[in-house]
Amino acid sequence: MRLFLLIFLLGFAAAPSALAEVQVGRPYVLPHSQVIPFTAKTNGVDYELYVSLPKGYPSSDKPYPLLVTLDADYQFAIASNQIARLASHNGQAPEMIVVSIGYAYDPDDKHAYRLNRTRDYTPAHADKGGYGPAYQKFSGGGPAFAAVIEKEILPLLGARYRIDEEERVFIGHSYGGLFGAYLLLEKPALFKRYILVSPSLWYNEKMMIKAAEKARPFKRKTYVYMGVGAWENQAGLYMMVDDLNAFAAALKARDDPNLVMETRVFEDETHASIYPAVLSTGMRHLYREMND
Repeated sequence: MRLFLLIFLLGFAAAPSALAEVQVGRPYVLPHSQVIPFTAKTNGVDYELYVSLPKGYPSSDKPYPLLVTLDADYQFAIASNQIARLASHNGQAPEMIVVSIGYAYDPDDKHAYRLNRTRDYTPAHADKGGYGPAYQKFSGGGPAFAAVIEKEILPLLGARYRIDEEERVFIGHSYGGLFGAYLLLEKPALFKRYILVSPSLWYNEKMMIKAAEKARPFKRKTYVYMGVGAWENQAGLYMMVDDLNAFAAALKARDDPNLVMETRVFEDETHASIYPAVLSTGMRHLYREMND
């Protein structure tokens, strides 16, 4: 009995260390990915570019389409895995170089997250909205950020990687979708295809909806897919479904033959859950010729 009790106690004492050995593992790294830090000359901000290359990139000499997202801290893993590991492998999208624009800060730093997004993703200064007055005072840096993308980020990527300059896709969510609407109307030559996820079109008295009513015709075929969650109409706050429908109606009223546009309201989706759904569906629709 004593021998049995001793063996039992020794085994119990050893269990925590054995359990600890099982729990220790290597860090997870996205395959074929890298992070490029750089400081923009245009606005002096420290950025980080998260880059995912197609698996066959090293053994190929062909150029690849480029997909650019914002909010690298949450969009990069989703977009690179969805595009590089699923959609392209199943013939629903081409193999692509995926780049997410992020910032040199702790992703858990909520203050920096809000400040950077407010500064870079808003097309004009506005005192109200967003994360509140403490952050809105930094708003209106969208045109400068667009210049960073046009004059610094895209040339940097073009010098490093084989990119098909005629096949660039932009994806933005929330404030990032607002910025995407700004690029679509003010810098349409930068990207050929756009996915706008729950864009914050309420911003600054719905300035981008008004801009859509007066926008210039597109000079080439431009493909736009926009989606919003059905739960995003919040009376007394933001009516994001209504705003997206108004933006789409303003674009459609122009009857522009070079604009190919689709919109969808996703049932049972919220502002926080909508991104993966619109990304996945939007990529299939932007490259409908591969899915027909």
